[in-house]
Amino acid sequence: MEQVGLVTKIDGNMAEVEVKRMSACGHSCENCSGSCNVPGVKVHLPNTLNAKEGDYVEIKVKTKSVLKYTILIYMIPFVMLILGIVLGMYIFQSIGIKSYENFSFLLGLVFLTIAYIILKKIDKKVEKDGELTFEMTRKI
Repeated sequence: MEQVGLVTKIDGNMAEVEVKRMSACGHSCENCSGSCNVPGVKVHLPNTLNAKEGDYVEIKVKTKSVLKYTILIYMIPFVMLILGIVLGMYIFQSIGIKSYENFSFLLGLVFLTIAYIILKKIDKKVEKDGELTFEMTRKI
């Protein structure tokens, strides 16, 4: 996956690059007239091209890694929420609680919280392993 970003800050051998997010309408703002203001994302990466503040650079990350972790980020909380609700309905209904739906939903929220704790650990592992590292490929 390749993006173009603006170098906003240089700190030693690291650069801060602001990458404009793609909007949901695919940057056809004149067609959708939604007047959306899409903020940029700041990425810190090694300044391998000796870029200076104000330079535009192309940055790259492996598409396979991005897709893999995007699926994890969205699916783990969803699966845990549904698992908590279904498990709660089974348990609370079998022990005879009348408002088992409410308790099941609360158990689903507990499972959702556990999912975010799991994601935090995965995030630390990914950062440590450097699997989602961005790199500058060329100046524009």
